[in-house]
Amino acid sequence: MTATPSTASYCLCLLLVVYGVYGQDKQTITYKYINKQPLQFDVYDYRGDHNDSAAAALIYIHGGGWELFSKNDVPDYITATATEGKMVLVSVQYRLTKESEKWGGVDAITWPAQGEDCLDAVQYVYENASKLGIDRSRMACWGGSAGGHLCAYTALAGSERSEKTTLRAAVSYYPPTNILELYSDIDPKVGIDRHVLQADSFESLLLGSAKTGIGLGEIIEHLNTTTAPWPHLLQLAESVDPEMYISNKSPNMLIAHGTMDHTVPFKQGERLAAALAHFKRTRVFLTAEGCDHAAEPRSCWQKTIIDTSAWLYPQAQETSRVA
Repeated sequence: MTATPSTASYCLCLLLVVYGVYGQDKQTITYKYINKQPLQFDVYDYRGDHNDSAAAALIYIHGGGWELFSKNDVPDYITATATEGKMVLVSVQYRLTKESEKWGGVDAITWPAQGEDCLDAVQYVYENASKLGIDRSRMACWGGSAGGHLCAYTALAGSERSEKTTLRAAVSYYPPTNILELYSDIDPKVGIDRHVLQADSFESLLLGSAKTGIGLGEIIEHLNTTTAPWPHLLQLAESVDPEMYISNKSPNMLIAHGTMDHTVPFKQGERLAAALAHFKRTRVFLTAEGCDHAAEPRSCWQKTIIDTSAWLYPQAQETSRVA
């Protein structure tokens, strides 16, 4: 790892302009099968002149409301960070809620399927690190939106699951966290640009509404109902929240959220940061003042992205974790 916080800001600023995954050789690897269909991740080797030695891994988890986009949708700032840090970039495919037929029915794409996929991908990387040119003690994840949620979940639940799913650091951008409070977290001065409570919302589909017909709003209305199916659905919705998995094993985390986010309320990111602080876990919370979702507009997010990468590089060094 040659980048340092003192040099990263200038270099990354230039790289954000010129780099993308396009044209970079990639290796596509199947990490498991569901319903006889492969789940895969793409590997991009940005070790450069140091390609004979094991490098840190940056595991990217894409967003899209757990429903949209793919492992091919890697933002330029992720590629730039991996390039400047001479990392191996791993972009993960996970089951999407719109793909029930492909994966074997609605149950197969209902939470925690997505979280299990990400944990299994991390475990595969760990077990095959030497073949991939990765130092398995230096693995971090980065995701935005639904990917930010899954990165946080993977980092926190993974540290509890086993050594093979333990990450050194995690970066979670504008994540939905406590979905039971998401609607109430909406700032009336900012608003929101999508459905939340209806049965066709991202959150409802994650909880299996395509099968049950029950939206998040109905679950919230039945928080105190003790008859089926409400206790199960409440427990399922609670299990989505990464906060549920914080422990004394949790890795260092950076959370960033825009104050003008029209897709996931700013308070959702605040909630996770506060929970980590309550459990005395090391975390950094970056406020992107006046910025919206999906790192837009880019000019608004650029300083936050540069600060994030400067924080991440020391986490991936060969020395022990730093705050």
